[in-house]
Amino acid sequence: RGSNKETYHIEIGADDIEYLPGDSLGVIPENPAEVVDPIVALLGIDKNETFTFRNEEVTAHDLLKKKLNIFYLPERVVSKYSALIGQEIPATRIGLHELLRIYPLNSNNQFKDLIGILEPISPRLYSISSSPEAHSGEVHITVARDKFHINEEWKFGLCSDFLSQLAVDNSIEFYIHKNSQFRLPSDEKDVIMIGPGTGVAPFRSFLAQRDAVGAGGRNWLFFGDQHFVTDFLYQTELQNWVETGVLTKLNVAFSRDQKEKVYVQHKMLKHGKELYEWLLNGASLYVCGAKDPMSVDVEDTLMQIVQKFGEKTIEEAVQFVEQLKDESRYLKDVY
Repeated sequence: RGSNKETYHIEIGADDIEYLPGDSLGVIPENPAEVVDPIVALLGIDKNETFTFRNEEVTAHDLLKKKLNIFYLPERVVSKYSALIGQEIPATRIGLHELLRIYPLNSNNQFKDLIGILEPISPRLYSISSSPEAHSGEVHITVARDKFHINEEWKFGLCSDFLSQLAVDNSIEFYIHKNSQFRLPSDEKDVIMIGPGTGVAPFRSFLAQRDAVGAGGRNWLFFGDQHFVTDFLYQTELQNWVETGVLTKLNVAFSRDQKEKVYVQHKMLKHGKELYEWLLNGASLYVCGAKDPMSVDVEDTLMQIVQKFGEKTIEEAVQFVEQLKDESRYLKDVY
């Protein structure tokens, strides 16, 4: 409440589901009815008529709702549509409804050809925030509703909007996306996790897993967001893990709670001596969240820490960080 962002913790019941901490959930979103229905009306087609799509018989309505991308068609699709109707269309990204309204099909019989040039809805990946040991028969994700401004109008990302509006007992189509490049080390090893915003998701999974199996390695989390009061994701759980000793260290950065903006990299630098010592003692470092600028800033800060507290030249610091990567002790899941 009161946050500038909408973030959702979503729990999905699924028997016999197999995944590991670090894996992602692939979600196939559905197009909203308020966009699908006007397209059906504009085309003048029977929404219950079936068509073959990828060796499957699907109704026209379900094709537009569950199978085909109808938002922001890429230029290559618009070009194919231009050829289909024999009319020149400027190269642009445009929604299907607007395209059909401005450049209608020559006849309703062309709907089958239209299906042939539209592309399927792409799955979206979300880092899993649950642990198979701690949350049996469930898989959890942490979703920020993507909001952006186009032509003086607020729009929402298709999948995050779809997930944000799910009701209890709704079913969704998903799959597990394995990520062998983002795995926990052996139980006795130490772990440093840097995950601002929804980047904390896999680290909730890591901590729940290490807690459930009684792993002996130490755990250190850097978390950041805009405001302490409204944006401290999983605050109660994280503080409980601090109290029980599962989370050895927790450092937080809330960028807008003071005049000078403070981010996770500033907290890393503040605790740079100890962070460097953890790395020297074999700790693994994980980063999850925005690729740019967050992960870039984090790596720049890591270089500074290695230079300063390792008393190394720039070249030696680069070599140290590269060695961490070679040993799979510096792993990133960024997007």
